[in-house]
Amino acid sequence: MTSPEERPPSAVLGRIPATPRWKPGRDRNNEAAMMLHEGRVDEAAVALREVVALTRVADVDGEGLDMRARALLNLAAAHEFRGDLAEALRTADEGLAAASDALGLIGDERATRTVLINGMLSRAQTLTQLDRLDDALSGIAEAEAQLDADDLDQRELLAFSVHNARTVVLITAGRLQEAQDEAQRALSVALGVGPELSGHAYANLGVIAQRTGDDTAAREYLQLAHQAQELSGDATSRQHAVENLARVAMQEGRLREAEEGFRQATELAGRIGLTTRLAASRTGLAAVLLQSGRTGAAAKALRVLLDELDRDAAVHERLEAYSFLGDAESARNRYPAADDAYRAARELARSPHDRGRIDLRRAEMHAEWAAMSITPRSRLARLEKARDLAIPVLLLTEALRDGFAPGGTRERWSLQVAAPARELAFRLARTLGDSALLFELVENAAASVTLQADAAVEITAPVPFERPRASAVEWERDERERDELPAAAAGLLGGEGTASFRFAPPPRVIAVPGAAPVLDTWIRKAEAEYGVPLRSEAVVPAW
Repeated sequence: MTSPEERPPSAVLGRIPATPRWKPGRDRNNEAAMMLHEGRVDEAAVALREVVALTRVADVDGEGLDMRARALLNLAAAHEFRGDLAEALRTADEGLAAASDALGLIGDERATRTVLINGMLSRAQTLTQLDRLDDALSGIAEAEAQLDADDLDQRELLAFSVHNARTVVLITAGRLQEAQDEAQRALSVALGVGPELSGHAYANLGVIAQRTGDDTAAREYLQLAHQAQELSGDATSRQHAVENLARVAMQEGRLREAEEGFRQATELAGRIGLTTRLAASRTGLAAVLLQSGRTGAAAKALRVLLDELDRDAAVHERLEAYSFLGDAESARNRYPAADDAYRAARELARSPHDRGRIDLRRAEMHAEWAAMSITPRSRLARLEKARDLAIPVLLLTEALRDGFAPGGTRERWSLQVAAPARELAFRLARTLGDSALLFELVENAAASVTLQADAAVEITAPVPFERPRASAVEWERDERERDELPAAAAGLLGGEGTASFRFAPPPRVIAVPGAAPVLDTWIRKAEAEYGVPLRSEAVVPAW
């Protein structure tokens, strides 16, 4: 926890006092930074536009350009909070250009390079929300390269921001082992720089634990995140922590607690003006309604939300809303409407993990639809459709297991995350009376457990980067004022970890001499569908 008496780790300090010409604007920018920290987004935006206007003069100097950069990057954060991602990106680009111009005129005497790196990371977060993950990773790599600059202010804090940003992108991309490693690196740095930063790393570790089936660890991590973020004074982080705890309660079946938590998160997001988090909390509330049996209310809430969301900006929020809408309509036996919702979610999904997750839900829906079918022909067609979706998902989830290092997470993935797809595929093969397919599924299940590459390959190249939010709030203090101003918001939402490992794809298995490899047609279909190598071209006989 920081206080006015402590040096806030997120402050970007000027190396020399501000001149009389720019000191009023510098002070106004500091006030706006604190407004963002407290969640007063609209007030902050007004103040920041005033600061920018002060610099729109013909004789602006390097100090004025530095101030313009800080104000514009803060303003970009305000736009992002309110969900205006296109304007956030445009404003960030202008702020980065001003920072570069200032560096060209006066060098780094005002710690402008730190401002520039923070801005690059904030821009990468905006790109992540726009689902431009490759661009986001490139931006983070460019920011990380700047950390080698001599005499860089706040190097450790910036290193934390790089790791944290990379974690978020990797989570979004479904690269969970790499995300876990990066989150551990972020946590190691945070504990040395400022323990209040640890909340962001704990939040990411909690999300990763949720997605890999470790509910106990998820709850513990998110409780730690909540404690850290409650103490930080950062309004956006507090909202994020409440939302995450509500999600854990829902996942563990504590539905009344989850509903209360999502309502609180919704109220906080609305009060602050966090458009994206408001959408996510409303989706969570609808999911609780669905699990509570209030399927009609859930479907209505999700359709209202989808009508209000920006079709260009709210990519991930729309994906989740459509996915839960499919669940709600399926629970109401409105299968064509459910299929439409799942298809809409699938069109928004980019990572193999997300595409597989939606396809599995759609496969389960088609299996339920088959049970409600009147004619044998329609029942058979829907069972076959469910099978055609379920088997590639099963093969995908088994292959994604090989992205985890040996250990508990890898085994939980097999036992918990891949299990629903495996159970559904076996059930459909049995229901269809397809003994040949059932035999191949049994052989595949045995081979996927025992046939691995000879050795794991350690990944030493830099991995894609991503994270919840880079330092969006830029402010400046004179050296003589260090102990007088409160901490500025880092704008983050939330030792070295283990190295990432990849097993080479296991060989294809021939169960019957002279026959094609087990599930060969399905494997090739899944590889084409998800773009993930499932098996090598080598073949081995089953025992």
